[in-house]
Amino acid sequence: MEQTNISKTTVSTTEADPNEFTIAKLSQVLWYVGHFFAILLGLRFVFLLLGARLTGMVLFLYNVTNVLVLPFRNVFPSAKSGVSFFDSSALLGIVMYYLIVFLITKLFFLFSKNTAE
Repeated sequence: MEQTNISKTTVSTTEADPNEFTIAKLSQVLWYVGHFFAILLGLRFVFLLLGARLTGMVLFLYNVTNVLVLPFRNVFPSAKSGVSFFDSSALLGIVMYYLIVFLITKLFFLFSKNTAE
């Protein structure tokens, strides 16, 4: 007769800490908002650089992103050539909003129990 060896394995399960889950979700939401702002400002930059006509979607995009670039207006000079406009405030806005999101998420993780990040 054959003998079969049956070994017992113990699986350790740990419950996820609800605070850690909340911090992770807040971080994801902040990065989502940061990416959304960057996409809007990137589209604004490209449309202004290519001299897009002020119709429909382009006009709506300019109106929405005016609020986002307002803090960065006139920090650097913006060049204009014909219908093209180099919107330095949009580029600075992209960098600054990403920096703000990065710093806020790092601040969240300071209060986290998991300090590996």
